[in-house]
Amino acid sequence: MIQDQQDLTILEAVQNVSGVQAQSGAFYDQYRIRGFNSGYGATYRDTLKMEGIIGAEDPAFTDRVEVVKGPASMLFGRIEPGGLINIVPKKPREEASQTAQTQVGSWGLSRSSVDLTGPVDEAKTVLYRFMAVYDRADSFTDYEHHDNGAAALFLTFLPTQNFESNVQFEHYEKKLTNAEGLGAFPVNLMSDANGKPWVIPGYNDRPTPLPRNFSVGDPVMWNEFPYVIHRTLFFYDWTYHFNDQWKITNRLHYIDDHENQDGLGNWGGFDGTWLTRKFLNNPLSRGILSTNLDLHGEFETGPLKHKILAGLDWYKYQDDWVGDYGFNLPWPALNVWSPYTSIPSPLLHYLADTSRNNTLWRSRWQDFGAYVQNDVSFLEDRVHLLLGGRYDEAPQQYSKDYGYSGADCWPNCTGYPLKTYSDRIPVSPRVGALFKMDDRTSIYGSYVRSTGSNNSSVTADGRAVPPEKAKQWEVGVKREWLEGRFLTTLALFDLTKMNVLEPDPSNPMFSIPVGKVNSRGVEFDASGQVTENLNIIGSYTFNPVKVIDDGDNGGANRRFEGAAPHVGNIWAKWDTAPKQPEGFEFGFGVYAMSWRWGDLANTWVMPGYVKFDMMGGYRTLIGGHKLTVQLNIKNLSDTRYWDHGDAYQFAFMGKPRTFIGMVKLDW
Repeated sequence: MIQDQQDLTILEAVQNVSGVQAQSGAFYDQYRIRGFNSGYGATYRDTLKMEGIIGAEDPAFTDRVEVVKGPASMLFGRIEPGGLINIVPKKPREEASQTAQTQVGSWGLSRSSVDLTGPVDEAKTVLYRFMAVYDRADSFTDYEHHDNGAAALFLTFLPTQNFESNVQFEHYEKKLTNAEGLGAFPVNLMSDANGKPWVIPGYNDRPTPLPRNFSVGDPVMWNEFPYVIHRTLFFYDWTYHFNDQWKITNRLHYIDDHENQDGLGNWGGFDGTWLTRKFLNNPLSRGILSTNLDLHGEFETGPLKHKILAGLDWYKYQDDWVGDYGFNLPWPALNVWSPYTSIPSPLLHYLADTSRNNTLWRSRWQDFGAYVQNDVSFLEDRVHLLLGGRYDEAPQQYSKDYGYSGADCWPNCTGYPLKTYSDRIPVSPRVGALFKMDDRTSIYGSYVRSTGSNNSSVTADGRAVPPEKAKQWEVGVKREWLEGRFLTTLALFDLTKMNVLEPDPSNPMFSIPVGKVNSRGVEFDASGQVTENLNIIGSYTFNPVKVIDDGDNGGANRRFEGAAPHVGNIWAKWDTAPKQPEGFEFGFGVYAMSWRWGDLANTWVMPGYVKFDMMGGYRTLIGGHKLTVQLNIKNLSDTRYWDHGDAYQFAFMGKPRTFIGMVKLDW
């Protein structure tokens, strides 16, 4: 699917799955799964957590993307209750192959990649895979650009039949303009000095009707204050098979991330004409260490067959932020109806130099978890019972005070002292059952509880907030059709999230608890080969999400922000000569989303929309090598729609009609 749809990000790739809304314009990799925003860290790579990362894995390095729904903390640690995205990278192969690919498209897109793999020695005990990608483009949004490069070297070691190990290195160099905020459309809900809302007739509950190319940015940012990322990832895993029934696996990755988060923010006021912007100058360093150890075993006790998983995991995160968010610094306002303003370069340098020795924030947190799970089957494998549990301890440290302009210590804040909090998380249980009605039909049910990872959040007055918790019931049926070529899944779920946090309206850098939110719905997924030539993948989600307890904030019974009650999509591809070296391919898809509230107070909405995608391709052999040519048109009808909103009363426009052409050679 990634290749068929020419998805350039993982965010685009997951939208074919029910219950998933990817926020493609979002600052970090963020997903809304079963109504809940993944927040700062719901992306995993080979089951290991990645947090605060932009572009966690390039699609050129990705084999597949797994969507794990519901509170999955049993195996993946402390996550948001909606679910998580697990990226599985490509692995080295025993057979040598090479691929070169070039893509060009709208707004100056130019993307090239190579993929080389094969054995290092004749015995094939060492395998390699080298991949590299270069990607640059402008945007339909004014002053938005990116210029990115990445390389990866993966090695697989197979010294014996019982032992396997993988070592992986990745390095990313990214240059972009402020990834979140340039295309931020203000919502006209601000009040004047007398408390009367500013009104644009017909649009008071909608994002301001500005041109698609509207930007809060400035042309000076790309050349003098771009957003720059230098990131290196090291990963290893090893597996030892004691015998056919027992094995042990250890995984570890370390991420060293250095960024200059420079850009123009959109946190100021808006009166219907003038928008107050803020300058962000935030050099930061981030280190992430994640590891787990799993023991898998199989044995029998009488008529019962057991599959045991027992494991430990450890996660360590730290970051140090320098500079300033510019909340209280002087800044020229922007007339949104005539937005071009050239900000004097000396002013930017003055503001950056002023806060060069200022520390905004320091974070230190860890999470240690232990888990065990038993999958018991009987009656000739027709009945499965699952029982498991997980225990966590999570010490946290972060700056007592935020060092932005206006703080007593600014511009010489140090981020110290650090406040320390420690959580011992109650055991998170997981119970499930599956019954195979026949060889092609199964029904299942499950109950799980989990604890989220937000206990590193604080309120504006420095109070620690309790971790978010969740519980979920789910029942469903899976069915194979057409001799197993086509699979459908129908699921009904009821997911309740407690200790829910939202950005503080008076200071969005901090959080406030809003109580309890319920996500209840139906999901339907279908995928497979309908005929020899036709493949289809589609999904539909009905998922009204609402606040059921908001304490003293008065928000009970309101709809949860950003969660669309109805989302559906279908993608069909016709291949004129399946599995043959020469043939044509044609694809067509529809994606539809209903309206959703833009904020928790239910004061403005993002209307629903329908968009269409299509592709056409041709493959042939040239000199014994496979050549593929493909053209994709995304948002064929050029639908104007809103991708998502944020806590600062801004909305983000989805991409207009987009063309992407591709030429690929395999040999």
